[in-house]
Amino acid sequence: MAAREYYDMLKRKLEEPSMPLSSSSESFISRAPPQLRPVKERAFEPQIISIGPYHRGKHQTMESHKVRYLSNLLERRGATVDEILNSFDLDALNMEERARTCYEGIQTEMSSAEFVTMMVLDGLFVVELLRKFYDRKLRGENDDIFKRNLNLTIIAHDLLLLENQLPFFLLKHFFEKTKLPPSEKSLEDAAIHFFSALAMVPELRRRDSQSVQGTQDIKHLLGLVHKHCLPSPQQSNSRRESFIFRGHFDPWEMDLIMGLGFIRSATELSEAGIRFKKRVGKSLFDIKFERGQMHIPTLTVDHDTERIFRNLIAYEQIHQGPSIVMDYARLMDCLINYANDVALLSNCGIIDNRLGTYEEVANMFNKLNDYVYFSTANSHYFQLFFDVNKHCHRLLNRWKVKLRQTYFHTPWDWVLTSIVAASILLVLSFLQTLYSVLSYYK
Repeated sequence: MAAREYYDMLKRKLEEPSMPLSSSSESFISRAPPQLRPVKERAFEPQIISIGPYHRGKHQTMESHKVRYLSNLLERRGATVDEILNSFDLDALNMEERARTCYEGIQTEMSSAEFVTMMVLDGLFVVELLRKFYDRKLRGENDDIFKRNLNLTIIAHDLLLLENQLPFFLLKHFFEKTKLPPSEKSLEDAAIHFFSALAMVPELRRRDSQSVQGTQDIKHLLGLVHKHCLPSPQQSNSRRESFIFRGHFDPWEMDLIMGLGFIRSATELSEAGIRFKKRVGKSLFDIKFERGQMHIPTLTVDHDTERIFRNLIAYEQIHQGPSIVMDYARLMDCLINYANDVALLSNCGIIDNRLGTYEEVANMFNKLNDYVYFSTANSHYFQLFFDVNKHCHRLLNRWKVKLRQTYFHTPWDWVLTSIVAASILLVLSFLQTLYSVLSYYK
């Protein structure tokens, strides 16, 4: 084929209308990434309540609760459906079009009436649920959701699923238009209060929800919780930048840099002389390594932990921004290979195991990072990995490990040998002193 034909063919390709890579460049709510979902599909599936279009109609029992919550709102405000819908100014805000563009791949699946009805019912249900949680006076005597605490906890977890989200601007609009007296909490504070009490997101229990700030870029409830989990700027590892741009490295340091995506298991690190300590009163992600000790805050592991982690990780994989949950999961995956690693960390107070056996906890962490793409250079724990590997690389530490593994099979062997060695040194020191004194008098 002549060169001219190649040029003409390429020109025709460029003139053809191209297919968009996604349904909308403005979409920020989507299904879980295709490489992550098959690993554990039920981690992304709601258990008792569907919110938004992706799982619509799967849990009909909860639809009656949504209607009842709307009825409660109308009764409290003394308004009709028409009156409250008019107060929302949905047409003036172009709500339907704005909300549709937030979702990936649903543009033609639902009629206008179906979509708007779903948004209003789901949005008002979430807003009223948050209100009723912190204001008991709003709860009805026959409200089954609050009578059954188990259901309320499951709902809280369902509302944090990546595929079970509503646009935050819509929730904010409904909240403001149905607001109670001025003393009412903000939507952000109400949501953090709700999830910190029920969803067992470890980080939310450690931090004060009174100052949820910088929410202009919040896209949905999962995004709000993720933002609230991020370490403060003071906790961020700023040492990494100065480390990267230091300009030169020794040969052994280059070996460490090449292996920065990995550190040894907790058991191996313990054998290398590293001690694990529980860090109290700090962010879950604020892990420090200094003077041969790794300080890690306690993580409670139960039957919902994996579900929460998987959805936060999927959120980080989709959205550009901090990847603190992925980095934390990677660190814990390195530390935990087998049940004995979990046992060691549990004995140190770093893991509060409410899941089952140590082996089950190990399996959970070992699978969290399956098909997860992360950047070692941008890791929150870049410096920590380097420091730990540097400690293990030191010749003295490597010699101690080899000596202990070769000649001392139990900790008591090491202790007894250390005592004997110290005793011999003491005796020799005494004899040397005695010899010096006798020589003086002679």
